[in-house]
Amino acid sequence: MKSIADPFLGRPVLTMVLSLLILLGGVVSLPSLQVENLPPIANSRVSVRTNYPGAGPEAVEQGVTNLLEKQFNGLERLDSIRSTSSANGSSISLVFSGGNPEINQINTQNQATTVARQLPAQVARFGVQVQRGSDDLLLVLSFSAEADRFRDTFLSGWVDQVVRDRLRRVPGVGEVGFFGGSPVAFRLWLDPARLEQRNLTIADIRQALEDQNVLAALGQIGDAPSPADQVMVLPLRMEGRLRSLGAFEGLVVGRGPDGGVTLLKDVGRVDLGTESYESLATNLNGERTVSVAVYQRDGSNALEVREALRKALDEIAPRFPPGVAMQVIVDEAETVRTSIDGAVGALRDAVLLVFVVLLLGLGNSRLALITAAAVPVALIGSLTVLRLTGTSINTLSLFGMVLASGLVVDDAIVVSEDIGRRMEQGIPALRAAREAMAELGNAVIATSVVLVVVFLPVLGMEGSLGRLYGPIALTISGAIGFSTINALTFTPVAASRLLHADQREPAWLKRWIDRPRLWLEALEAPYGRLLDQALARRRAVLALLLVGLLFTGAALRARPTAFIPQEDNGQLRGAVVLPEGSALVRTQAVLAQVRDVVRREPLLASGNFFAGRSFDDSSPNKGQIFLRLVPIRERPRADQSTAAVSERIKQELRRRVNDGVVQLSEAPTVRGFGSEGGLQLDLLDASNGQMSLERFEAEVRSVLAEAQALTLGGRPAFERVSTRFSAGAPLLRLMPDRVRMASLGVDLADVVDLLRASFGSDYVNDSFDDGQVRRVIVQLDGAARSQASDVLSLRVRARDGELIPLAQVVRLESGRGPMTIQHSRLLRSISVQALPRAGVSTGQAMALLEDLLRQRDNDALELEWVGLAREEARSSGGNLRAFLLGTLVMGLVLAALYENVLDPVIILVTVPLALLGAVLGLAARGLPLDVYGQMGLLVLVSLAAKNGILIVEFANQRLRQGLPLLEAIHGAAVARLRPILLTAISSLVGFLPLVFASGAGAASRVSIGTVVFSGLFVATFLSLFVVPVVYRLVKGLEMGRLAP
Repeated sequence: MKSIADPFLGRPVLTMVLSLLILLGGVVSLPSLQVENLPPIANSRVSVRTNYPGAGPEAVEQGVTNLLEKQFNGLERLDSIRSTSSANGSSISLVFSGGNPEINQINTQNQATTVARQLPAQVARFGVQVQRGSDDLLLVLSFSAEADRFRDTFLSGWVDQVVRDRLRRVPGVGEVGFFGGSPVAFRLWLDPARLEQRNLTIADIRQALEDQNVLAALGQIGDAPSPADQVMVLPLRMEGRLRSLGAFEGLVVGRGPDGGVTLLKDVGRVDLGTESYESLATNLNGERTVSVAVYQRDGSNALEVREALRKALDEIAPRFPPGVAMQVIVDEAETVRTSIDGAVGALRDAVLLVFVVLLLGLGNSRLALITAAAVPVALIGSLTVLRLTGTSINTLSLFGMVLASGLVVDDAIVVSEDIGRRMEQGIPALRAAREAMAELGNAVIATSVVLVVVFLPVLGMEGSLGRLYGPIALTISGAIGFSTINALTFTPVAASRLLHADQREPAWLKRWIDRPRLWLEALEAPYGRLLDQALARRRAVLALLLVGLLFTGAALRARPTAFIPQEDNGQLRGAVVLPEGSALVRTQAVLAQVRDVVRREPLLASGNFFAGRSFDDSSPNKGQIFLRLVPIRERPRADQSTAAVSERIKQELRRRVNDGVVQLSEAPTVRGFGSEGGLQLDLLDASNGQMSLERFEAEVRSVLAEAQALTLGGRPAFERVSTRFSAGAPLLRLMPDRVRMASLGVDLADVVDLLRASFGSDYVNDSFDDGQVRRVIVQLDGAARSQASDVLSLRVRARDGELIPLAQVVRLESGRGPMTIQHSRLLRSISVQALPRAGVSTGQAMALLEDLLRQRDNDALELEWVGLAREEARSSGGNLRAFLLGTLVMGLVLAALYENVLDPVIILVTVPLALLGAVLGLAARGLPLDVYGQMGLLVLVSLAAKNGILIVEFANQRLRQGLPLLEAIHGAAVARLRPILLTAISSLVGFLPLVFASGAGAASRVSIGTVVFSGLFVATFLSLFVVPVVYRLVKGLEMGRLAP
């Protein structure tokens, strides 16, 4: 009989060269492959920022944000647009679905330029900043200095000039945020009483700066065209900028009638301060710190960027001033490395376990080595596929290798086991190899094709699911492809050359490997008897199969779903929210209480506390917390996990901190979707302007109260459902008397400029210091703007030059309003954070919130998922489509291979039972069905079909030889029992490192490992009985009769 292996059986050198070329391709590809935790699943993002010091959020919304948003709304491939308008400017985040990130940025920049002329002059002076934004926080560094050694501004300026500037130049860095500090600036602090004494206003100071702090461009003497006898050119130079504190103090700001002059130092003081004083940072020891947050640019590699950052920091290290120390607060690259190490360890363990199973199951050391050779050939060869497709080595591709480690030996096991069995019957090795390949060649090809084609729909998927599933599908498909080549070429050739009938194992080894092989052989007789009973009671078996199918469908629908499981990444993030109107010093005091609580936790390595900012916006009444635990290898116990530490700290915070709300959660597993854990969503005002902000907030808080009361299984579903937004912050409204202004000759614009410069900060122009550009900012001294009465005591200059007290033209009214205004999809929105309780999956939590909004039947409120929750909502139907398409494609391919539609039905009949086993496994371990588990279900489709192919293919051959139907199927099932059990055991053992994973990245490994292990276990056992029974029924009908 001819077989596909015949050309190779006579050419062993060609066979060896083919295997070596596959290995060489993988080895050559390895150095060029990037290494990362997960493939980049976040879409391209562009951030747009504007500065409008002193403006209220309503003014920023109306005069800046609305204009920019409407201009951006038509951008190509724009997927979502969100914005925050605050007291000092706006921040707009645009997310694009595909396209070149640089082109997306350029298009956004062009649109921003188009609308720039319509923006307020103060905003235009700062400029509209358009950057390739990212929520992919990679590294947070905290810098502190010894107490009383340096001025507060020194550390801020040094970090900005030295550290921040250097890190910005690192390839792959998107943004370098600045927390707890601000760039150094010349600050001019004015005394309104002294200004009044000299008949001056803050506007006069501003005008003096604009007139006297200028860049001088003077030209040169003798420049062409010049007289014919001109022989020299002399450039003219003048220092027009004020470049020192003394120069600013000596600035002439006024002249008296007697010719005397007023200097700046006569009406105020000059300080080398910072541009902003909005936030303060401290570390675990309570020391003032300045922090930089490095965000990774989309499309870059985390480990490569982190290594470049390390080199940049090494360059800076010798320039650290004495007494300045650096501490790492967040290092996502460390999480990447530990996750990759865990996946590599699982792969190593899987390969070793598979070899042990082969040795014990085959009972022949040479046969085991020949079979095991498929593992390095297939796994290393798959690296070539990754390189050709531009896929990195990441956690998912390593998952694929772990799964493949048990699969790639399947074909080699079937071939080598059959060759060994024939040699035991006295057939020479070469002839045994030819006969085995003639009988098994088609089955080997069919099983491999089936294993691969099930992933074709996955490779065509777009969005985050496609980017998640792609590496696993490519790795498994490539490994199976190369293992098939190996099984059809190397395995039969090596067996025919290396196996001998008189081969004897060493006595010490024989004692170990004979017994398992004999056990497997001993199973054939009892299996044959049980199969006889199943075939005799085929209707009962069929009824049980139908019950199993119904139960599988019900179990899948009832299983909670999730997107990506929460991993132990050793990071905690938190927020502090005080009552609206609370000053920064009060927020600092609460953060000090929080710090005193958390520093008692022995597993904390570092931490930073930021007063004046949160994850949503910047506000004096809010704070932000970053905590880093010791490495996971130092936290082996369950009570040392990040979740356990978080729960202990939260319990202490609830007891000890009463002023304000403290929220704490684990950092998100997937980077690029924000820095805060839990579910993020926006509730949108869809009333077309019919609701005020106060009513909108009331509606949202009503929803949040109902959401907090939701239960699941008799227990509260959420730990918290909250928002940090408030429309009721205390404020003062200034009511201008326009008639009075007109009669006194006072312009409203002058009043606005006066107040903005006095109580905001008025950026006038620039100067230079220490080789750096410094902004020149004018503002009243702190003591002159601490009371409401200070507003009315100011004086504004009328058109006739007279100074008019503001009390004559403006009155004050107490009021309330927002500190920030958020938009989503150009509508006003309120950001909400929802943290499900332990045991409640994200899918369940999202369904509860969606049902709540539907039941309220309020068209004025719309729900918009944000970040990772948005990706989960979008992927809800994609998994089912991929599974159904994969199964359909497999059935079609099987039909093409067998030239009929009945054999595919027989083969695929155990697929639902494999799914049942997977769901039961998840239920036993209390796990939701997340994306990793759903990918495991797709792998199970091909694994479950594999056993059916082996039985059906051999049974068909026996039918063609003229054997009766019952004898054909019974003999085929018994003959294939040992290879089926061997392949199943090798796969199951290869999955064990996933099932019992621990450490970084363990949650995802446990999820996919549980699905494939439990599903394959159930499918293997049931297929040994269900496939023969269904075969007998279907083939009996096909042949026009039922076997007796």
